[in-house]
Amino acid sequence: MAELGLKLESLSSGILQSIFFSLNRGEVGVVLGSNGAGKTTLLNAICGLRKVEKGKIFINNKNVTNLSIEERNISYIFQNLALFPHLTVFDNVAFPLRVKKEKNVSSKVNKFLRKLDIENLGDKYPLKISGGEKQRVAIARALITNPDLLLMDEPFSSLDFEMRKFIRQEFMQLIKSLSITTLFVTHDPYEAEEISDKIFRIVKGKIRENGEGKKNRIPVVYLKKISGSMVLADLGGFSLVAPVPERESSRYIAEFSSEDIYISSNKPPVPTLNTVSANIVSHRSLESREIIALNVSGREITADVPSYMWNEVKSEKVCIIIKYRGIKIREAE
Repeated sequence: MAELGLKLESLSSGILQSIFFSLNRGEVGVVLGSNGAGKTTLLNAICGLRKVEKGKIFINNKNVTNLSIEERNISYIFQNLALFPHLTVFDNVAFPLRVKKEKNVSSKVNKFLRKLDIENLGDKYPLKISGGEKQRVAIARALITNPDLLLMDEPFSSLDFEMRKFIRQEFMQLIKSLSITTLFVTHDPYEAEEISDKIFRIVKGKIRENGEGKKNRIPVVYLKKISGSMVLADLGGFSLVAPVPERESSRYIAEFSSEDIYISSNKPPVPTLNTVSANIVSHRSLESREIIALNVSGREITADVPSYMWNEVKSEKVCIIIKYRGIKIREAE
């Protein structure tokens, strides 16, 4: 059974209203929402920068709600990275180890500089290195203490598209190799899809784990195994790549939540899994979200998206991306 890395029970603080969710140890959770929704407030409450008014916070099954920031063993990468301009790259990375008065600081720092391919920058200052290099320094400093939880507040937002994608891939490989539970804040659905094990959507301080919306269920015409873990499901007019079903059957349905759909007037700038064309049939507003009825090759699909995403849609013909991890191939009843 998977061990819990982070668990929130009825957490309330400022705009946040009775939040429940959990991550298993080593999972990457993404908090997705617009400006002012409560994303940064959530991270600040978890790490102890903001007082919890109600509820509990558990890290590795330990109640840390009333512990000091230092006692929680959390690393936090801020949006502005918060590197010390008067310290070299080496000393920035070494700083948390020296605060904790740990031994073998030089060997530990050099190990992480090598891991992130910045060992040649050790004697340089933050103002003399590039944006991508600063990201690596911030990541090295955050991970060097082997935290129980890593919090990241839109740390890649200042980079251009290509560099952001490259750094994300490096970051994910490193995080997974170290099995560090991570909570990542973003307003970018592409970013959320690429790095997440779980997505939590936040609107006006309320958060819902992915999958709580309406379920789309479409009969599978034909199922083809394309690897040990993936299948290609022909849904009659379009196909989706999905995880292998838990058990064999003669008839299947493809099931995915209305919240597991990203919608845009334009195709993604790079090839993205499970991208299909759709036509908008109707839509209705619900608080800060839009419930959209779509026609995809004669199949009816419902999408539940944030209003800011809907506001960017400019035509009735759209592109949708259905999240791979959100698709379940189940035995048809």
